[in-house]
Amino acid sequence: MIRLPGPDSVAGRLLRTPRAMFGFLVILLVAFSAGFAEHLIPYDTEEMDFDALLGGISAAHPFGTDQLGRDMLSRLILGARVAMEVSIGAVGLGVAMGVPIGLAAAIIGGWFDDITMRVMDAVVVFPSLLVAVALAAALGNSLGTVILAIGLANVPWLARIVRGQALGLRELDFVAAAEVAGTTTLRIMTRHILPNCLAPVIVQTTLGMGYAVLTEAALGFIGVGIQPPTPTWGNMLQAAFPMLEQHPLLSVVPGVAIFVLVLAFNLLGDALRDILDPRLRGVVR
Repeated sequence: MIRLPGPDSVAGRLLRTPRAMFGFLVILLVAFSAGFAEHLIPYDTEEMDFDALLGGISAAHPFGTDQLGRDMLSRLILGARVAMEVSIGAVGLGVAMGVPIGLAAAIIGGWFDDITMRVMDAVVVFPSLLVAVALAAALGNSLGTVILAIGLANVPWLARIVRGQALGLRELDFVAAAEVAGTTTLRIMTRHILPNCLAPVIVQTTLGMGYAVLTEAALGFIGVGIQPPTPTWGNMLQAAFPMLEQHPLLSVVPGVAIFVLVLAFNLLGDALRDILDPRLRGVVR
């Protein structure tokens, strides 16, 4: 028997928050399109219709065609897969590296904490775009390079958030009781401190996914992201930019897709922050 979420649970409060539901539904729609792209695209993304070059909106091509006669809807759907892969991969990499670093810095403390945080500060100095350019020169323009570049940019922020939470938690009585009982440092980190750090990590992860989508599009636009023939929203904007005045639809389609998906992640993350932060409970409308 399926149990519906209670009104006071996180899921129940999300269901009562319009902006959270809007963001969740948009993300779900994009994720579904990305997962079943091969079954949803009406044309092959490289199929050229020379009778419909730069064609506008029509029954055959709902979002028009580009300068090579390729269907914009098909390319948009396949671009959604790249956007989701980059956002999930980059944020996953950031969590996998940032959370352990932040926990270790807070629990070990001393010189290890000082050195670790200074390294994180140094990483923050370099924008992810510059990191991506350097990695692309060394490793090539690929999906893995983009994920690595954006993921590394997420590590310092997650490490700082977890460290800040852990520094406060390690002074509480339940942690002191665990230490007196002879619990190992690793077990204290994973069983007592980490679960209490998850709320801000979840919020930052959601917001970071929107940042990853935006950064991937920027990398594609300046030509250091994933290269054609793989369609991405960024390289679609790059190809359309020279014809912005004559054929604005070519830029509007991927531009609106980027805007709506980033907005959805930000709205969901903002709602999660309000719900998961005890200081803001009762404030969510």
